[in-house]
Amino acid sequence: MEKQVSREEIYKGKVIHVVKDEVELDDGNRAFREVVLHHGGVCIALKQGDAYFMVSQYRYSLGKEMLEFPAGKIEKGEDPDEAILREVVEETGYETKGIRKLGSIIPTCGYCTERIHLYYAQASDFVGQHFDPDERIELKKYTYAQISDMIQNGTIDDAKTIALMFFIKTEGLDG
Repeated sequence: MEKQVSREEIYKGKVIHVVKDEVELDDGNRAFREVVLHHGGVCIALKQGDAYFMVSQYRYSLGKEMLEFPAGKIEKGEDPDEAILREVVEETGYETKGIRKLGSIIPTCGYCTERIHLYYAQASDFVGQHFDPDERIELKKYTYAQISDMIQNGTIDDAKTIALMFFIKTEGLDG
């Protein structure tokens, strides 16, 4: 265990809050830990027929287009089960039926508190997409086999999408 001795706020933004903590180690020595505080996220495998909705969007931090399952941020104090219902409509325009929480992942445990909650559902009624003003999302559909192939060949390298595909397979939802 490491005990926090002090905390310095480095940056507080819309998505992340960065702090630098001084900690005391188990042997009495001290070290510094930089931590990104994040409210977490939600991600969904939304199925319609034999295909899943995917979003393609440019990710500035990586300098490239990413192909991912629909996902979004949890607002401060928001329940993940409510956040996913909001996000799925915002990004796909569809409401859900038979929604199931499959699990969650911590994508970068070395420096970030983010936890992403993973869901599966069938698409139901189309009610229209509602993008944030700075979002540029293209909605696409692929079968489980196509997504698996794109993961294998490196086209899809998004961790939450890969993890959600694992849950889909282990829950027997890939058929």
